[in-house]
Amino acid sequence: MMMNFLTRSSALIYALSTSFLLKPLFVRGFSASLHLVLILGLFISWVCSKIRIGHLDSSKQRFKKSRFSYDKRTLFCCFGLSVLNSILCLLSYLYWYRTGWSNETFVSLGDLVLRTIAWFVLSVYLRFQFPYSGESKLPLLLRIWWSFFFSVSCYSLVIVLLIYKNEKYLSTHYLASDGVSIVLGFFFCYVGYFAKENDKDALLEEPLLNGNATPSSVIPDSNKLNGNEILSPYSNAGIFSILTFSWMGPLIAVGNKKTLDLADVPQLDVGDSVKGVFPIFRTKVEESEIRTFKLVKALIFTTRREILLSAFFALMNTLASYVGPFLIDTFVQYLNGRREFKNEGYILVLAFFVAKLIECLCQRHWFFRLQQVGIRLRAALIEMIYEKGLTLSCQSKQGQTSGEIINFMTVDAERVGDFSWYIHDPWMILVQVILALVILYKNLRLASIATLVATVLVMLANVPLGSLQEKYQDRMMKSKDQRMKATCEILRNMRILKLQGWEMKFLSKIVELRKTEQGWLRKYVYTGAMTTFVFWGAPTFVAVITFGACMVMGIPLESGKILSALATFRILQEPIYGLPDTISMIAQTKVSLDRIAKFLHLDDLHPDIVEKLPRGSTNIAIEMIDGNFSWDISSSNPTLKDLNFRVYKGMRVAVCGTVGSGKTTLLSCILGEVPKISGILRLCGTKAYVSQSPWIQSGKIEENILFGKEMDRQKYERVIEACSLKKDFEILSFGDQTVIGERGINLSGGQKQRIQLARALYQDADIYLFDDPFSAVDAHTGTHLFKECLLGLLGSKTVIYVTHQVEFLPSADVILVSTDQSAVDVIIPSQVGGFAFSMIQLLGIIVVMSQVAWQVFIVFIPVIATCVWYQQYYISSARELARLVGVCKAPVIQHFAETISGSTTIRSFDQELRFRDTSMKLLDGYNRPRFHTAGSNEWLCFRSNMLSAIMFAFSLVFLICVPEGVIDPGIAGLAVTYGLNLNMLQARVIWNLCNMENKIISVERILQYTSIPSESPLVIETNMPEPSWPSHGKVDIRDLQVRYAPHMPLVLRGLTCTFPGGKKTGIVGRTGSGKSTLIQTLFALLNQLQVAFPLIISTYPQLGCMTYGLD
Repeated sequence: MMMNFLTRSSALIYALSTSFLLKPLFVRGFSASLHLVLILGLFISWVCSKIRIGHLDSSKQRFKKSRFSYDKRTLFCCFGLSVLNSILCLLSYLYWYRTGWSNETFVSLGDLVLRTIAWFVLSVYLRFQFPYSGESKLPLLLRIWWSFFFSVSCYSLVIVLLIYKNEKYLSTHYLASDGVSIVLGFFFCYVGYFAKENDKDALLEEPLLNGNATPSSVIPDSNKLNGNEILSPYSNAGIFSILTFSWMGPLIAVGNKKTLDLADVPQLDVGDSVKGVFPIFRTKVEESEIRTFKLVKALIFTTRREILLSAFFALMNTLASYVGPFLIDTFVQYLNGRREFKNEGYILVLAFFVAKLIECLCQRHWFFRLQQVGIRLRAALIEMIYEKGLTLSCQSKQGQTSGEIINFMTVDAERVGDFSWYIHDPWMILVQVILALVILYKNLRLASIATLVATVLVMLANVPLGSLQEKYQDRMMKSKDQRMKATCEILRNMRILKLQGWEMKFLSKIVELRKTEQGWLRKYVYTGAMTTFVFWGAPTFVAVITFGACMVMGIPLESGKILSALATFRILQEPIYGLPDTISMIAQTKVSLDRIAKFLHLDDLHPDIVEKLPRGSTNIAIEMIDGNFSWDISSSNPTLKDLNFRVYKGMRVAVCGTVGSGKTTLLSCILGEVPKISGILRLCGTKAYVSQSPWIQSGKIEENILFGKEMDRQKYERVIEACSLKKDFEILSFGDQTVIGERGINLSGGQKQRIQLARALYQDADIYLFDDPFSAVDAHTGTHLFKECLLGLLGSKTVIYVTHQVEFLPSADVILVSTDQSAVDVIIPSQVGGFAFSMIQLLGIIVVMSQVAWQVFIVFIPVIATCVWYQQYYISSARELARLVGVCKAPVIQHFAETISGSTTIRSFDQELRFRDTSMKLLDGYNRPRFHTAGSNEWLCFRSNMLSAIMFAFSLVFLICVPEGVIDPGIAGLAVTYGLNLNMLQARVIWNLCNMENKIISVERILQYTSIPSESPLVIETNMPEPSWPSHGKVDIRDLQVRYAPHMPLVLRGLTCTFPGGKKTGIVGRTGSGKSTLIQTLFALLNQLQVAFPLIISTYPQLGCMTYGLD
């Protein structure tokens, strides 16, 4: 009997204990205790750190700022858990206040409160205490605590799934809490046990000062890099600064005081720079053969953190945006007198306000992170395209023009970057529709099915409109491309058109192309208007269908339920409207990714074409054994075959032959530019190359000659003397500091050739390859260059030179003879319309809310005034940042184009690494103002949204404070329904206004361009000469003085001469002497100061351009 009693007692005790361990009371109580331990532990750690700092006050030690992998992510996750638990705490309080309290509910609420406090305190610890503790790893006790937290969360989730799955609220409540806790708990455990310290980011900061020491005297300014470069405040911003975008404050303050230039814009964070993004992207791309899907995976992997973070913000924003429609019915019932508990009104106002704050905060960071993702995607792709263009084989280049390659960067990479705005739309649409249907089902039951059907119908109605608009846009872009192509060709060849008198003919061609473009533009705009009509009509249509279904089904319609449904329809408006755009953008982005992947899949130059021997290992500079080369690998006939020769160090080798005999191809073979079919090609030493067509970079002449080398003044002077450049430098206004225009447009052909010759000489290479460099200069200059350069400075070098001039052949040691071979059209009008419509909506909401309670103007007026002040404070910086984006984009494109056209020269000088570094610096320079433009926009919108939320909360407080019966609850509910969109509309008004001001820069530039003084009209009817004029072609020139621009020196000084009529006159002179300038002057292409042409030129200004000509 005793044994039986003990057995039953132990079984009962076990059952009771087991049952107790499965109750929420135990699980939540244990969780609360666990978080309380964390709070106490962090408090003790803080006290100890204060005591330790107090003991070290008199020393000069400095703490090392510790950073570990995932530090910012850990901080955000901790703060996110605090926010999540605070929301659950508020919702649980509201629910249990209505349904009643119990021991379990009190313990669960206490657990949520302690969780909120604990994770917030831990966020503060990770941001402000741990980084300065000098520790390289997170504290052991914290890592152990995270392990317990993860285990308890798993245990709790299992209990919910197995035991409390039938209790709807408890299961939903616990699933949300425990599900997130498990995911983040696993992440915390990984961080705690596997994260490493980031040594590269470790800095000495915050010295323990003593006496009269100052921070500036102990450590350098942490916001400064080399020179005047400013480190981005975003890199070192605290959590509050990041959340409120306060890190943008200093830059906006500077922009408000003066005009911003690029030096004022801080550098990018390492994670946003090309050097931080591109290596990760390249590693993933090069793992296997490049295909579109592989490219997408690499892009997602490169920006996975920001994509996941933006997805979290997008989800939180969506959930918070539906809190308003969910609570409107309860709010209207409260105003009708149906009050569930004391202070219910204030709790509702608090719920509205907190939801608005979360919505505002998450939306701003959602948008900012998306723009950050776009910047990183764009940078990675552009740099990948750039490197591919630098290593592209000549055979691959034949199928790609330089313009097409540049389009990969300027169009396709930009489109992929812009797709970041749409990256979450596919799953977000589903979430928004599901949430809307849940709320509608709560209020309208089965009528929500009608809502779903109506929503699908509206979405389907958008599809043909979207495809039609896409079709018109495609036609418009093609016609724009034709017009731009024709315009560029005309501008590039304007000199020829003016010489031939073809201006009017080609002007009419441009006008016809513009009319075609305007026709497609008109159709595109009309289709856009129809799409906009569907967008604004969708809520009304869905509402009519839904409420009609309610009437048919006999579902009662109360004011609160109607207003809740209307608010839900307004939120559904965005996904309905955005679906066609999303589908269209996905299709366009796929096309761009396909194009980029196809380009990246092209063949590169084979690195094994040339066998490079160590410098000094042999006295043979170049050796070719049975070489067979072909530009087209698939061709059965090699371009050059059976090449066998050996060039020793110090030899001069001349290559001559007829046109098309393969002289240039031979040099290309030695450079490794031509695919090798068979044979051996060995090269010993560094090389330099001078092409037949000069390749000059934009920039100073000195920079073109140095080409990345350090300045050696003596060698530099010898080189420019040998290349006959001293006289040219004396003529040029700024000498060798003269800035060369695009493609060397302000230099003569001979000057460009001598500059690139000087560039090769200054490199002091072992092997020189010259492709007929003397053909672009006169005979006297060519002889001087040959003697001073090839026989002088390069007397001891290995030189292979192609030439047609037989007088240069005797100096060669060997002679080889070969025998085988729109912003304004669309953006600004839409932004003007968007601003006007948003302004009307905003004013309408203010009028509706003021009809309910005019007292809200007490808050409206100062809030709107503050918003206007913020906008004025911000706009000067925004305009300058927008200007800098355009200014900094041009060098990226220009450098890209120059690299594509001069890739052979760059490779021949082994300068690929320097050009890649330059590309990365230019790309970062372009992304800097772009990144801070995004930050400044969110800085303004965040503050505007906060002010709107405060104004909305004040209106709600006023509504619940007035006596019952004073305000019609239905009208008050209507005001609240419209007020839910107040922050969004106010932000949209300011956003449209600022963007409109930024885009209006395009109009200002066009107006500035049209204000440039023009030449005389083509035809002046009142001064037409006789039909027989001129009867004789004699031209007298007396004291002609010509300059290229008013601020530049004279090019022709007091020229006096006579061209006899009916005679052929030849003009000779050295390069740069003014031969072309004289011809341009005769055809009135340049401004002349003093001219006296008795027969023709003297009457030219009165006759107009068109009548001017010579017999």
